[in-house]
Amino acid sequence: MHVPERTCVGCGKKQAKHLLRRLVLNEKNQPRLDRTQDAPGRGAYLCGPGCLAAAVKRKALQRAFKKNVALDVINLEAVLQ
Repeated sequence: MHVPERTCVGCGKKQAKHLLRRLVLNEKNQPRLDRTQDAPGRGAYLCGPGCLAAAVKRKALQRAFKKNVALDVINLEAVLQ
């Protein structure tokens, strides 16, 4: 059986899609957690809150979403916990 894999934008590690947390942009270009992993639009995947800091430092979220992203790192990190 085929298991879809995705790459964490923070650390670059490949894992099964269901093990990662998917982020999508809301109407204000702020990333939010997509708990069901089926929201429309581009998604970015993270292993967890530790990889968020790496993604922010590398500007990986802007590249993944192909636009400027309004980041509220503290709230987003709390949601990923």
